Amino acid sequence: MADWFPELARSEIEREARFACVEVFDELPSTSDHALANADRYRELLPALFVARRQTKGRGRGARSWFAGDGALTFSTLLSPGDFPVEPIDWPRCSLIAGVAMCQTLEKYGDTELFKVKWPNDVYLAGRKVCGILVEKRELATPILCLGIGVNVNNSLEQAPPEVQQRAIALTDVTHQQHFLPEILLEFLVRFRALCEENRESLDALLPYWREHCLLTGRQVETVQGENEFAGECHGIDRFGALLVQTSSGQRRVVSGEITRW
Repeated sequence: MADWFPELARSEIEREARFACVEVFDELPSTSDHALANADRYRELLPALFVARRQTKGRGRGARSWFAGDGALTFSTLLSPGDFPVEPIDWPRCSLIAGVAMCQTLEKYGDTELFKVKWPNDVYLAGRKVCGILVEKRELATPILCLGIGVNVNNSLEQAPPEVQQRAIALTDVTHQQHFLPEILLEFLVRFRALCEENRESLDALLPYWREHCLLTGRQVETVQGENEFAGECHGIDRFGALLVQTSSGQRRVVSGEITRW
């Protein structure tokens, strides 16, 4: 196994995070595409984790792409019912749980006030995006949840074009240190499982942290939900993860959709 991800780290993740299968690749187009394309092959090896040193065709929400070079942490998990304590009907909740789990993981390496979560699950550092998360569900004979995550860790963006620097940042750009990627990965996986347990019925246990770290609270936002577009002031989220937007005609709950301006 590569130096950046030693065999001992893989074994520790299997044991501590309770994964039946951990596969590490030097390069993949997309860890999530690989996981979903091979879901049948891994059906008896779940939960499964796929990590890539380099991802060339990573996917974000919608048609967006997520390119990550050396130094980034890119991985996907395949989970089935019974692998973690959230019922399939409530799997959309895992999107917000994952965002908080990563925010809590990364804030160990810097000033906690610099880390924020942007609904539903992006993580921001010093006002710029440091982590993107994509949650996908496949309705197979047994439903499968794919959790795909890309984190800018050691892939400094200080030499990136100005337009990239305005919207993205890497952890190393703030800490000025190189970080051990398997350590961050293990910390996230353990936190994610613990937060799923705490929030299996609702997000009540998550709300205090979200209120303190919500990037959008108090800001004017524009949202698109299906064919509906509306704008208003963000008032955080409710106990089921819906974004609360106070419009001129009253409060709206955004259950799914996209924030187009904030």
